[in-house]
Order: sequence, then C-alpha cells, then structure tokens
Amino acid sequence: MGRKKGENNTEEGGPSSSASNTELPNELQILIQSLDSNDFYEEVQKTLRMLLAEFDKVSNTAIESRLQWGKKLRNKFTLDHFSGFVDLFKNLCGRLKNKDADIYDLQNVMSDCELSLARAKIWALEKEKAALQAKLDLHNEISPSLEKIIPKLDEIREANNQKIMEEIPKIIKNVACPDIKQSLESANKQIIDEVKKNGVEARSFAQVALQSKNLTPRSSLPPSEPEGILLIKPKDDSHRDYEINQKLFLDILQSHSPEVRLRSVNKIYGGGIKLVAANTDEISNIREVLKEYCSEETLDTFDLVIPNRRTPQIILYNITRDVDQERLKIGLLAKNIFLADSTNKPHFKVEFRIAARNPRFNHWVLSINPKKFNDIMNKVGLYFQFSRLRFAEFISIRQCRKCFGFGHTTSKCDPQEKQHCDKCSEIKEEGHRCRGPSCSNCKDFNKKARKTYGCGHSPLDQNCRSLARQKELVKNRTDYGL
Repeated sequence: MGRKKGENNTEEGGPSSSASNTELPNELQILIQSLDSNDFYEEVQKTLRMLLAEFDKVSNTAIESRLQWGKKLRNKFTLDHFSGFVDLFKNLCGRLKNKDADIYDLQNVMSDCELSLARAKIWALEKEKAALQAKLDLHNEISPSLEKIIPKLDEIREANNQKIMEEIPKIIKNVACPDIKQSLESANKQIIDEVKKNGVEARSFAQVALQSKNLTPRSSLPPSEPEGILLIKPKDDSHRDYEINQKLFLDILQSHSPEVRLRSVNKIYGGGIKLVAANTDEISNIREVLKEYCSEETLDTFDLVIPNRRTPQIILYNITRDVDQERLKIGLLAKNIFLADSTNKPHFKVEFRIAARNPRFNHWVLSINPKKFNDIMNKVGLYFQFSRLRFAEFISIRQCRKCFGFGHTTSKCDPQEKQHCDKCSEIKEEGHRCRGPSCSNCKDFNKKARKTYGCGHSPLDQNCRSLARQKELVKNRTDYGL
C-alpha cells in the first residue's frame, strides 16, 4: 500500500482530486440511503446497511488519505467487506431453498388432501347406491304380492258392505224404531214452535238461504251469565270519603251476612262504592241485606242502585253531513227489512253522531235491540240510499282528560285534582319536564291486582291493556240477548 506520486494527478483524465471530491456525488452514500426496509428481511436490511456503511467509511478514508490501489488494499477490501456480502448472499440463497422445499411439501399435501376427499366422496356415493339398490330390490319383491292382495281386499270390502246393507234395516226395525220415532216427534214439535215464533217476522234472503241449508248464523259472542253490580252513591258532598264509606258498608255485611262473596269492591266518582258479585241474584240479596240492617240515617244519605244492563250499540261509518237523524232512520228501514218487525217497528234507535276525520262525513251511533244484535252483526253491511255502510260494535269508555282515570269525564273530575301530563301521567305543574311515556292506569292496576301490565306508554294509548280491560267490563255489563 503506498501513496500516489503527485497531488495534481487527475482521476480518469478529469480535473484534480480535490475538485473531484467536491463535484462528484457519493454514489455509495446515495445507495445506502435508498435502501427500503420493505424490500428486505428486517435483519438482512440491517446487515446490508451496516456492510455498505463500513465500506463507505473505508473508501472515504482511502480517498482522503490518497491511497494507491494495490494488492494489499485489494486483499483488505476482499477480506473485510466483500466476504460479508458473499455470506449475506449465501444466507439468502439458503432461505430461498428452504422456501422452495416448503412449497413443494405443501403441494404434495394439497394433492393428498384432494385425493382423500375424492376417495371419501366415491365411498359415500357407493354406500348410498347400495342402500337405494336394496330398497329397489325390496320393492320389486313386494310388488307382485301387493298386486295379488289388493283385488282380494276389494272383494272382502264389497262383501262386507253388502252384508252390512242387508243387516241395517233389520237393526233399525228391531231396535231403533221407538227411539227414532220419539226423536222425530220431538224435532217436529220444536220446528213447529220455531215456525210459530218466527213466522210473523220478516226475514232476509240470507236468513232464508241459511235455513234452507240447515245452517244457523254464527253468534258474535258466547253466552255468559252477567255479573251483578251494586252502586252505593252518596247524596251530598259531606260523605265523599271513600275509605269511611267502604268501611261502613263492609262492616255491615261482615256482621250480618259474612257468607257474602264479592268479586271486587271499587271506588266510583264522589266517594261512592261499586260492589261486584257473580250474578244479579247475589247482588240483589246483598242490597236487601244492606237495606235491612243499615240505619235510616245511612239509607237517607246513600242511594243503593243496581244499574240496568247496557243496550248494545253499533257505529255506522262515513255518512254524509247532510243526513239527519230522521232521514237516516227512514233510509235504513227502507233498504234493510230485518231492522224492523212485521209491524215496521224498528229494532234500533238512532242515538247521536260523531264527527269524522273527513269534514264531509259523520259517524252515527245506533242502539240495537239485544235480541237482534247478533243477527245484525252477522251482516256484511247496512244499505243506505245507494251505498253499503260499514259498521262495528260501539263501546265507549269514559276517560278523564285531566287525571286520565276511567269511569268519569273531565267535567266530573275532582276539583282538587290537578292537570296531569298526557304522556308521563305526572302532575303538569309549571316547569314540568316530561320523563317519557308512562301509564298511570296500568301502574295502579298492577299494584292493586298484582299484575305485570306494561306501563311504557301514554295513558291515552289505544293499545293500553287497562283500556282493553275496561272494554271487557263494558261488554260483560251489556245485554246481548243471550
């Protein structure tokens, strides 16, 4: 290793060495900076960068020291630097060979898996084929026997039918004649009574058709015995305390008639009491007990009333506003003969009208004769003028718009009661913040009857279970003529 013989010698015929150092860029340093870690394994990239950096450092030292290239410098570069690059390439080639071996093994495994799957499918198909072949062989063996047995079974059936047909007249004559005669006489008598009962009444075409087919119109409601209800109402405002009134009358019943059975005891408007028994006979006996053992002062202070059963009602939809009560009555009688008896006396009474959403129409409510209610409900519609009107049963529930309780209207609500929110049911005072839908009626009923009605709805919600229960109570108090 030696120095260059002149400081002003040029490199590759160019300018001086100092000028070359300042003008030519360091390509090795640029190469090191251009190495991207994504192009190499992490350890390979680090090793390569380290080798190149060391080579760059030695090169710069040689250049700055102006060392002349010779055997010693060549050998130093070879041993210190190029051998590291060779080892690096050997490592990479070894890895590539390992990857190639793994790929080859995976290809063999995949080929073996596909072959195994194909063999498994072939085995399953062969097994299914054997099972189907066994069924086919069994069918072929049984078919000739069935072809021989079926004609014999038909012959036996025909012979049995013939014998039965020959024996039936004898059985009827010897055994069933007295019973049949008695049944026919009873049936004829019932038919005659029914004809006498309904002979004077006008019948619709549908009724005649149903009777000719020996059919009866379906009943809209099952027969059930109505509950008995007794209302105890205070006559003046000095006896409006429900708790005191309840204790007074229940103590009398407990003392003089402890065997009395009540289904419920409820509060009504004005501090009154509603007693509910199983039927009207039981509630009549309870009223007689109270009349007998209550003092004259108590009887003068309270009214003991057994309300009449409610008359069923229907609502007719979408009748033009120019139709009044009398015109509606005449029009219905003219087109629906079943709405009147033989003397043209109506089976209904037009009660009142309700405004419809469409301002051009009204809905009308009719009270119906209980004995005719089921027949009318079985009709598809009622004809009026040149149209057919839709109708449905009308059940009106009184609900206060102040406290949202059932059984009274806003005008009859307790004057001391404050306005409640129609969503959360809480008292709607100044600064009130609604907490979301909550039904006070369902909450009260859950506490009282230990039920689990959902309360997450407005007290005015038409799907409220407490409202549905009120409708059922009204139906139970309605006379459907059953």
